[in-house]
Amino acid sequence: MVLAHRALRDKLFQDTVMSNTDAVTIFDAGAGQSQGGRNFQEDRCTVILPDQFPSKSKDKIAFFAVYDGHGSGLVSEHLNQDLHHLLAQRPEFERDDWVGAIKAALADEDHILLDRFKQETFEPAISGSTVAMCCINLTKGELFVSNLGDSHVILAERDLRTEHPYHIRRLTEAHKPEIPSEKARIEEAGGAVVNRSGTHRLGSLNMSRALGDLQYKNPVNTFTDNTAADTSAGSGPRGNFLSNDPYTSQRSLHTDRRYLLVVVSDGVTDRVDDDSLVKHVMKLSMRGKRTSEIAQEIATDSASRPHSDNASCIVVMLDGQGS
Repeated sequence: MVLAHRALRDKLFQDTVMSNTDAVTIFDAGAGQSQGGRNFQEDRCTVILPDQFPSKSKDKIAFFAVYDGHGSGLVSEHLNQDLHHLLAQRPEFERDDWVGAIKAALADEDHILLDRFKQETFEPAISGSTVAMCCINLTKGELFVSNLGDSHVILAERDLRTEHPYHIRRLTEAHKPEIPSEKARIEEAGGAVVNRSGTHRLGSLNMSRALGDLQYKNPVNTFTDNTAADTSAGSGPRGNFLSNDPYTSQRSLHTDRRYLLVVVSDGVTDRVDDDSLVKHVMKLSMRGKRTSEIAQEIATDSASRPHSDNASCIVVMLDGQGS
């Protein structure tokens, strides 16, 4: 009965996401999370398959994202519910300017949070979230990746015969206050980076780019009674100490190859290097585990260690049409 149910589930999944006209198909996709040693689960995972993506495009589009919240889950939850909608609604998206659409959608999110700060609650000033997102045009075989902060996207190719992974590479960049270019940007905006117990910080944050955390951004960081004054290098004009301008990249996915995509919060990447993570994912896959089971196992293992963070993982298997 269990095997029959699983076979039916596999068929329904593949009928939903596979098409003979697409350059690349999603063979399987799933997410897993664990709270770890934190008091609350502030991470969020978003898995949007083509039939769920809110776009008028005739192309098949999938969306995957990990949002690592801090301060509270307010911003990560708002992103989980809304960012893919904001992206699909951007005029740049309709013109196939996906990079422009991603940057504009992230800016839109901060504008919405600012309105909420002004009208409802102080929480968007002290709550924020990283972003690690992938938007895939399956019809054309195009992958767009973007991130803010220290959540990451890892891509590998899978050998056609053995399924062993190779060409393992991280597609995102870590945004940390101690990086010279980030430190210079913060100081140019009138902010300051401090070293506390061996960790470089912008105020209370160990990252230099994120959504929310409006106390480190205009116009909130210009208020004289705002706590962001603690991060200011002086009394002159202030820009955005914390940036919402993402690192974004684009890649073509080939029809004669198979891929593995892993999206993770730092609760995972702080515990295991990228190569070991990808090889473990594929080892579990070759044992017959589904991506949702694999993602959950990765998150649970990462969060089971002492002083662990929230851990989130999304695993996606992509097959080129000719593979």
